[in-house]
Amino acid sequence: MHAVTPHTRTGAVISADLSAASRLRPAAERKGAESEPMRRPLGELLPRGRRGAVVLAVSAALVAAGFADFGLTGWAIVGMVLCPLLVLLAAIDLEERLIPNRLLLPAAIVVTAIVAVSRPADLVAGLVAGAALGGLFFAIGAFFPGSIGMGDAKLGLLLGLALGSMTVVAVEVALLGVLAVGVWLILTQGMSARKKTIPFGPFLALGGIIGFFLT
Repeated sequence: MHAVTPHTRTGAVISADLSAASRLRPAAERKGAESEPMRRPLGELLPRGRRGAVVLAVSAALVAAGFADFGLTGWAIVGMVLCPLLVLLAAIDLEERLIPNRLLLPAAIVVTAIVAVSRPADLVAGLVAGAALGGLFFAIGAFFPGSIGMGDAKLGLLLGLALGSMTVVAVEVALLGVLAVGVWLILTQGMSARKKTIPFGPFLALGGIIGFFLT
């Protein structure tokens, strides 16, 4: 029995049921097709037009809210980096089913540096939380293929580095969000919705933003 579950292949969702035609395709051809989004230039993955304008507007509002809540502090600067990035990653994951390493890894370095300078007492907690959540997601993805992807694991690492102890709140929000959407799909589309898959990245992003403002 298939369940509505969050999972990505570096943020990309793999359908639980492959068509007969796809089973007949050579393995090398399938692999090349599946990895094609990861090879595209980053500029092609960025949201454009109305979606791009929404991403910019939401990001600007979150940055302004961060400085309004926390003032000219190091934590507000963390939010200035973290919140727009999470909004952008959510938009990319929704459209492309992909969480780009080219955005995640530099952001993790920058966030860690800001925390180390502005909140040194929280650095160890962030490192532990990042290693714990990223490692947990990595283990789940490795032992249960098609569940959580490596992009989600790296996003979990970033959230842990930034949020420290509040990472738990971010994960709770993400899991509740996925559960709510899964139940809604089943109620509105029937039991056939069990075969649908849900990108986990946007829910982690939402949880990360809520966790940031609750810190």
